[in-house]
Amino acid sequence: MSKEPISMAITLLLILFPVSATATTVSIGNLFLEPDETSAAPLIIENVTPSVGTADITIFYNPAVVHVTGATNTDFDWMYPVINNSAGHVRIGGMAYGDGLSGDVKLADLLLEAVGDAGETCSPGIIINELKVADANETTIPADVENGTFAIIDPPDPPANLLNATGCHWINWTWTTGSNSDFVEVRINDAWMENCTKQHYNSTFPPHATRTISLRGYNSSLNKYSTCLNQTTTIPNHPPVAIARSMHRHNNAGSVYECKATFDASESYDPDGSIVHHQWSFGDGTSGTGELAEHVYSSCNWNGTGYDLFNVSLTVSDDLDPLIEDTTTIPVNIYIAGDANADGKVNILDATLIGLEWGETCTDDWEGNDAGDRADLNNDCRVNILDAVIIGTCWGDEAS
Repeated sequence: MSKEPISMAITLLLILFPVSATATTVSIGNLFLEPDETSAAPLIIENVTPSVGTADITIFYNPAVVHVTGATNTDFDWMYPVINNSAGHVRIGGMAYGDGLSGDVKLADLLLEAVGDAGETCSPGIIINELKVADANETTIPADVENGTFAIIDPPDPPANLLNATGCHWINWTWTTGSNSDFVEVRINDAWMENCTKQHYNSTFPPHATRTISLRGYNSSLNKYSTCLNQTTTIPNHPPVAIARSMHRHNNAGSVYECKATFDASESYDPDGSIVHHQWSFGDGTSGTGELAEHVYSSCNWNGTGYDLFNVSLTVSDDLDPLIEDTTTIPVNIYIAGDANADGKVNILDATLIGLEWGETCTDDWEGNDAGDRADLNNDCRVNILDAVIIGTCWGDEAS
């Protein structure tokens, strides 16, 4: 199909149904104020075509809510307001010389004062008395109106009842949301964190950190922040936890054959740091240090019918404050050399126990094999000829 008939058809449609230009509109902007506050609302003649030379516009309002105190910042060469707050209206005239004004033209910024109470509103009404083209004929410019909204709002309040809870590496703040706020701005150590619509904020920080949280409410209608509510808190130092274990539940006095009792503190921990010192007290008046400690007992505690336990204590110290400690105590069995069954005598019963456990081994302790632990008389984690030699050497010995 030829392009020429299509072009003619489009031209005919434009003649029969012309595309209308966007309508000129007289509008007043929305304004939100605090009680007794004064601010400006623009009165605009939008999309003026071809140009405006004369404007005469009346604004009606509720004088119990708002008063007009003036009009400024016009695009016209001459502008004059006539204000009547008793009746609740202002009439504004404007003239543009020469070729006039086109596009979006500001007639005035109306200075409005909130004289009512918070929560009151009104919608100013616009009446166009005259709007004419800047030419010899002074043709009237047809225009629509767009009324704004005026509202009185209390300012945003700061959040209230700010509380904190701290744990290992974390701080949680909670608060009661301030009135008239769309959100709460959260800052920590003056760094912006979040515009928060919930009533709490969680933060994770290094151990022992001191942080200041600052909160302020924001009202988007007023474009205004409240005063700040501040609170400083420190993540507390958490004490270490002492955990001790004996690698061998059953040990022998090492006065005849050396038998090292081994103690392990590797499961001890500091929730928010590290342990800097391990102090052992072996229950016989001697002591040692280190995460892993060995000790040879020179005697046992026989009470005439059985062995009294040695109480071994472990004290661990905090890295931040060495005065913060934790201590735990564990019981330890110490028998005379060669006494495998803890009856106070070295005899055939002990030899029998070694025979039953012969060849048993363990990697670090005898957990789950109490008999093997008893038969391992020298604590080398093996039941073999060396243990039998101890019994043979000590045959007939009795605890005293």
